[in-house]
Amino acid sequence: MKIAIYQYGVLWMKPEENLGLIEEVAMKVSGNCDLLILPEMFNTGYTMTPKDIPIECQEKTISKLKDIATKYNLVIGGSIPYQKHSLWYNTMIFVSSEGLIFSYDKVHLFTPAGEKEVYSAGTEIKSFSLYNLNILPLICYDLRFSYLANTQATYDIIIYSANWPEARIEHWRSLLKARAIENQCYVIGVNRTGSDPNGYIYPGSSMVVNYNGDILECLDDNPGYAVVEVIKELLENYRKKLPFLHDRKSNFLR
Repeated sequence: MKIAIYQYGVLWMKPEENLGLIEEVAMKVSGNCDLLILPEMFNTGYTMTPKDIPIECQEKTISKLKDIATKYNLVIGGSIPYQKHSLWYNTMIFVSSEGLIFSYDKVHLFTPAGEKEVYSAGTEIKSFSLYNLNILPLICYDLRFSYLANTQATYDIIIYSANWPEARIEHWRSLLKARAIENQCYVIGVNRTGSDPNGYIYPGSSMVVNYNGDILECLDDNPGYAVVEVIKELLENYRKKLPFLHDRKSNFLR
């Protein structure tokens, strides 16, 4: 499976313009990409005032992604502010030509930014299958909590959609590699670039790391994209050579 990572300076509370940027990249990677991964809150920016978002924005975003996915024959994933039953969530969505095919609500809300005062926390860790690969989607701050990925399940790919600030970018790089090594899987982290009205600076550094901790792709601090191929056969062969996942103690796992 070929995966594109796209980092950009998310335009603050301008969903239509952000979706336009996404479509431009989808067009460029079309024919060479199965899955396009976007940053956290890719349509609005990392807002703590989701009530200011027009009520129709959520469905318009999903509808536009469906159109893009259909036109360019790919699946698109990233997080958006998402309202359910009058509550707001930071939700990672995956959209194909069939519409919304999977979603995950962020479990660990970032206390220093006041996220848990505005959004409700997710209550379930779940994965889904795409092109015969088991994918676990997580969001930004979830990266700091290794137990989310260290379960009895075996994942082929862990994806983090993020707005990770410049001040802690070395943590980002180190933790992405650590998650790949300890789970013997591919890890993909997509961060944004630029800055937002809250004063945060985001240095990109989106990465794809393989099961051995090798960096297959790492973008700089500029807007950009890259396409990386994820090969399940290589992953399985590596696990056979060093099968430490079989020694996990299930009584210590969820």
